[in-house]
Amino acid sequence: YQMKRFEKYRTWILHITSTGYLVYMAFMAFMFAFSNHMFDVMYGPYGWLFQLMFSAASPLASLFFITLPPLVMLELTTVFVLVFLVI
Repeated sequence: YQMKRFEKYRTWILHITSTGYLVYMAFMAFMFAFSNHMFDVMYGPYGWLFQLMFSAASPLASLFFITLPPLVMLELTTVFVLVFLVI
């Protein structure tokens, strides 16, 4: 989005990217809430943590390598913490 040829579409690119991540987090939060006992057989009571690390949060690691504005990163990080760890 920082390239000169995308200057006209910069806000659309940022909105689409953040919306995509928010939709992904909403879907994974729903799946995490209703299937969080999948890893309990192998890992015991901490199976939810392994499921969070390996299935829900691993695609969000790409946020560290793309350059989004700080407010978008703060929004996505806050939503992740609230959805997966607090609620």
